[in-house]
Amino acid sequence: MARRPHPRSTNPGASADGAIERIAALPCWRGPVEVEPLSGGLSNLNFRVRCAGERFVARIGPAVTPHPIDRAAEIAATRAAAEAGLCPELVHAGAGALVLRHVDGRTLAAGDLADSGMLRRVADLLATCRARMPALYRGPALDRSLPAILSHYAGLLGARPNRWRAAARRLAADIRDAGARLAGQTRGFVHNDIHAGNILDDGERLWLVDWEYAGFGLPIGDLASLAVNGGFDATADTALLALAAGRGFNVELYPAFAAARLATALRDLLWGYAQDAFGGGFEASEAYIAVNEQRVRAAVQALGEGGGVSPITTASSIRDPLGGNN
Repeated sequence: MARRPHPRSTNPGASADGAIERIAALPCWRGPVEVEPLSGGLSNLNFRVRCAGERFVARIGPAVTPHPIDRAAEIAATRAAAEAGLCPELVHAGAGALVLRHVDGRTLAAGDLADSGMLRRVADLLATCRARMPALYRGPALDRSLPAILSHYAGLLGARPNRWRAAARRLAADIRDAGARLAGQTRGFVHNDIHAGNILDDGERLWLVDWEYAGFGLPIGDLASLAVNGGFDATADTALLALAAGRGFNVELYPAFAAARLATALRDLLWGYAQDAFGGGFEASEAYIAVNEQRVRAAVQALGEGGGVSPITTASSIRDPLGGNN
């Protein structure tokens, strides 16, 4: 999972030249192609493709990954997201390659997320995902909950010799605590990698890309990902929860939001450990891991202090501070 702040790079274990050849040979093109590398992605290679006067974005993923990625589920989620109007059109998928129609716009920055207008738009995006994706998704029914993802990484890092084995084991109590506090949370369809780098703004609407980890999990986790990766403080957290409450999210159990923030920070950190140990590494891995270790420490402290957000018990007790409750 590409996490904020992003020391963006391509996967050093992959060949850009070989990926360009693979992209050029895909059967979806209607003529000669021009392929140029794009920045972004910690474990995938991304390219802009021009063909017959049209533009596309192609991604080549590694054949083997230490992460809980199922390519059939990713393709099904991407196709459903495109049908729901959340994601650009899926043009081709198969053999580790994914091609989307290009969208003119800008990729958000982490600092954009706490802006009141942008926060409302992102909340709408997440509400659409939660409401529309279950009926459109026709892929494997995998457990994509935060506890399941944390269990995957803890098992992998604990079982195989690697430089992060001891560090991962020291997080065991925090992983158990977060999982226990999230027990009983409402389940639903989730994107599972919400951060600014996966959201595009074309000036009229937002697009959500990178559905590698999507599936049925805990919607509160998408909200927590937004908060963690946006660097939200307690005021921004409360504003986010108010927006979510007005868009059909369950607010009865939002005292567990601090636990979801901890679980999200743990997931991102363990992703970094696993990618560094078993995924071929990535540029600026030490800085990435240090940032996420600090996020885990902050989340543990906040959870111990009661979560840092105003207590929320019922939908009627909270109002959208940005104007309305819808």
